[in-house]
Amino acid sequence: MRTKYKLIFLMAISLQFIACEKHDMMDDDVIVGQMAPQVYWEPASSTVKAGENVPFNVQYYTTSTEDIDHLEVWYNIVEDETKAVSSPWMSTFTYSVTSNKSLEKRISQKISEYAHHPNSWNDSVRAFMFKSTFPTSNTLASVTWTKPATFDNEKMIKYFGNSYMTQFKDSLFKLMKPKDFQKMYLGLNLLDNFKAYIDSVKNENTGGWDYVFPKDSQGNRTTPKVLVDIYSTIPFSDIIFNKTTNVYDVDYSRSYRINANMKAFDKKGVAGLGIVKEISLN
Repeated sequence: MRTKYKLIFLMAISLQFIACEKHDMMDDDVIVGQMAPQVYWEPASSTVKAGENVPFNVQYYTTSTEDIDHLEVWYNIVEDETKAVSSPWMSTFTYSVTSNKSLEKRISQKISEYAHHPNSWNDSVRAFMFKSTFPTSNTLASVTWTKPATFDNEKMIKYFGNSYMTQFKDSLFKLMKPKDFQKMYLGLNLLDNFKAYIDSVKNENTGGWDYVFPKDSQGNRTTPKVLVDIYSTIPFSDIIFNKTTNVYDVDYSRSYRINANMKAFDKKGVAGLGIVKEISLN
């Protein structure tokens, strides 16, 4: 009985292996789907002046029975923007507002199309080859406004927005200490005697004297009204004027870059893609 069961068990294992081999519907050599054209391309430079054409070289071929029909260049547009504004009048802290933003301004679109020329075959590289260009727009030129010697109110509004200057002044005012007011007001020749608006108290930790605003009728130390009124009259341009360098501490830059790719289409519309190339515009 034991021998019979053993024989049956061995037969079952053998049948299992046979069944697996018989019903394996795909071997290692099977290729699923239609092969797309193969593309290798290289722009002549990673930087180009906005509005100029970008030269490139391309090699392509296909392993399928479908002939290549044409090629296309596609790209998107990315905008990089940097803003920075500082007030050099602060004595107790450094005040600077900066922002950096990258935004896709246009999704990838077809820019140029190129006919396939069968006589461009090159035996040495076993591929079709040609050289050409694709265009860029002169509206994508870089913009820079850095540490101007003359303040331009229209540019400030154009690059930073209508409410930026007011928000900057209001935010700065809430952080200023007596020494900051003193440096600004004396530096801009707004007061002759700032000491009339401050008190000094002994600092037990340092042994020195700290400057504070006098207490009001409720016992709170708040910015005297006369200093508040003066601050409201100071132009934003004076708030960011650097008396040491005689420039305004504002910086703005905007630049563009494109992510370009080459597509090769066969006559059934199957496309092969190259490698995306980033190109900066200036």
